Order: sequence, then C-alpha cells, then structure tokens
Amino acid sequence: MEPDEILRVHDIELRFRGGMHAPPPSQDGHLYVHKNFAFVSAMDGFLALVGPKRMIEIGIHDGGSTAYWQHKYGLVRLAAFDILPQAAVFARYLARNRLADAVRLHLGVAQTERERMRAAIVDDFADAPVDAVIDDASHEYAPTKAAFETAFPFLRPGGVYIIEDWAWGHQQRWPREARADMPLMSPLLAELMLVCGHATGVIDRMEVNERFAVVWRGPAEISRERFRLADHTIARGFAMAL
Repeated sequence: MEPDEILRVHDIELRFRGGMHAPPPSQDGHLYVHKNFAFVSAMDGFLALVGPKRMIEIGIHDGGSTAYWQHKYGLVRLAAFDILPQAAVFARYLARNRLADAVRLHLGVAQTERERMRAAIVDDFADAPVDAVIDDASHEYAPTKAAFETAFPFLRPGGVYIIEDWAWGHQQRWPREARADMPLMSPLLAELMLVCGHATGVIDRMEVNERFAVVWRGPAEISRERFRLADHTIARGFAMAL
C-alpha cells in the first residue's frame, strides 16, 4: 500500500499512510506518519485556531507526525513521549537539522508514569505554558486518562487537547475475544463531558467527531501536582473511576 501523500520537510520525506496495519519501518530518507493526510488536516483545523508554539505529543512511534507539527508551526518546543525505548531514524533527523532542543524526546515513558511525565513537562516548559497536546498513544481508557490528568493542567487557558482514535472500538463489530484487554476510551469522553458540564472553567467546551475528540482548556486555575477529573464533577450516580 503506497502513501496517500508525501511532503518534503528539511532533508526527509514525510509519507502519510492510514489504515489498520502499520507501515514499513521508516528510514533515513523518509519518516512514515501513521495516519492519512486528511486525518492530519482535520486536526490541523483545530490547531490553527490556537497557533501553537509549544506542544506536547504523546505517542510518536517513528516521529513522522512530530516532524510535521514542528515544521508546520515552527514550534519552539515540542515535548514528545513514547513508550518505545528508541526512535533512531527520528533522532538522527533531529540531530542533522539541529532540532534536538526544539523537540525534546522522552522515550521509554508510559502514559501511566505520571511523575516521569510531569517532571519532563515541568523541565521542558519552565518558561511558558503549553498551547496544545495531542494524544495518539495507547488508545486505552486508563493510560489515556492518566496522561490527560498529567498534561492537561499545563495547557494555557484557550489551549487545546486532542485525543485521537477514541472511537476505535465502536467502528466495527470486533469478535468478543479481540482486543479484550484494551478498555474502550469512550467512558473517558463521558467523564470529560461531566467536567465540562460542571461549568467551573476547567474544560470550556468539547468537540467530538468519529476520528478524534477536542477538549478546550477553560480559565480556571488547576493544580499541576494532583489533578483528577473526579474532583471536578457532580456525577449524580454516574460511575467514575478515580
């Protein structure tokens, strides 16, 4: 299957390719973006409203989308997290193009490692808040929630948090045994909706489509040390995991 679009960035090709299956390994001449260009453009429609200069991306795999966002917005700082221990092709790309300071790699870090993530974010954004966060990591409920509760407080008011592929479990009839160990993310969106509905200024609004969810940061002050969604809701019987 060929890439649906190719974009030249610095000294490398970004090859956009969607679908269920992972593309071939990236090489020094090209980085794969694990989604099609239409998907990226749809997210870009929301990011353009923010005009980000400081971003966090959680789940970068080969780093293709990370290279795209840094180039697209001339980001002065992008903190990139992934559970994989290395992204060798992407790291060499950053070194060749003197981008290793603008893009800070945090590899071998799971979404559930709240303290490691928080410490890295504090260090990377000591001088200014974050404009945007993109989560394209586990696509599971608990890890995605942990990452949200860790990173969301570092967004500036008016900043945007995008959760990709929230509806994967609802888009086809999976056999009962398929991905049984991957709890769906849809309950997380319900919890975010309750925070928004509580109207305390934590979440200003949400926009959801079949590909991703967009959460806009409100003006309320939020603790960066311990932020939990359950502390900002009136659930009235709705079951929420702490």
